[in-house]
Amino acid sequence: MATSPSPSTPAITLEVLPAAYGDCLLVSCPVGRGTWRMLVDTGTDEVYPVLRQRLTKLPLAADGRRHIDLFVVTHIDHDHIGGAALLLADKALGVAFGDVWFNAPPAPAARGVAEGEALGHLLGAGGVALPWNRAWSGRPVCTPAVGGNVAWAARRGAPRLTLLSPGPQQLQDLYKVWEKELERLRRKERDAPEPEPPQERGEPASLQALASRVTPVDRSVPNGSAIAFLLEHRGASVLLCADAFPTVLVPALKALAKQRGLHGPLAVDAIKLSHHGSRANVTTDLLAAVKAPQHVFSTNNAIFKHPSEEAVARAILSGGEPTLWFNHDTEQNRRWDAAALKAQHGYQVRYPARPGEGVVLELPAHPPTARR
Repeated sequence: MATSPSPSTPAITLEVLPAAYGDCLLVSCPVGRGTWRMLVDTGTDEVYPVLRQRLTKLPLAADGRRHIDLFVVTHIDHDHIGGAALLLADKALGVAFGDVWFNAPPAPAARGVAEGEALGHLLGAGGVALPWNRAWSGRPVCTPAVGGNVAWAARRGAPRLTLLSPGPQQLQDLYKVWEKELERLRRKERDAPEPEPPQERGEPASLQALASRVTPVDRSVPNGSAIAFLLEHRGASVLLCADAFPTVLVPALKALAKQRGLHGPLAVDAIKLSHHGSRANVTTDLLAAVKAPQHVFSTNNAIFKHPSEEAVARAILSGGEPTLWFNHDTEQNRRWDAAALKAQHGYQVRYPARPGEGVVLELPAHPPTARR
């Protein structure tokens, strides 16, 4: 995998696996003498072999199992959850989870083993018993309101996660259509692709023209329920947006910046852009609320043709001469490697070093005076 240089042990290592048009992220952070690990989504069922191969490289603990401290299933779209059933049912792989974050309608029964088994059924893995939203005392993973946030750390010295999405309204909207969305998931049905903007005649549009286009915002109910958060460890930080709405992320980011006494945008080391670089999610106001030198796109352009050119243009023009990371080396993604564009706008691009690999970002620790 292509890897960013780091002079010392990274505070955060973000592996963006080649998950086709979906998301599958493996995050590792040194904690004490060990490593804290988090898996965010699995991609589709078709790409599960890629995830499985990576997980076989995790070390076996004394109990003979491979441990992942936190498994976040951001929402119920197939390109994020499709491989979950295969992972949970893969007894030969022997993965143990410290907690699983997943939002489903609350059950009337008391939470416990029975609900853990219910989670396995919901994720398509039969009667597998799992911890379910343990960090939230069994309640949904949710902010108190749009524009709110919740900070959480598993234990002293572990990474801090600040939840930014979803809010209560997004979960209520999801629960109203829960059975319908589950059936769509079982059938692997997908939302309709976003309408293409009208084609402009003459010279290709400039980045400024692309970035300033008026584009619709995302209204997909599952996307609105997506779990998105800021992860921070030893001064390093990465914003993982899943497919969250900009109308939820922006007020949450602004509120967090205000809480921290900042008079401008929240500065982070990297951002995994929402909805694979959709024009409906990567908006100018989102990129004005957060500043990052590294922007990550997770998609092979299939089905929905992400990333949208408007979203990439907005990322390039967001300031700071960013580096764009693509976890698939495709013709569409290579468009942004044009020497003239890079020279004009001062950005860089990174692709997988070899076919079939993703990309790895190594984020170094910051000294206390440089922490955000």
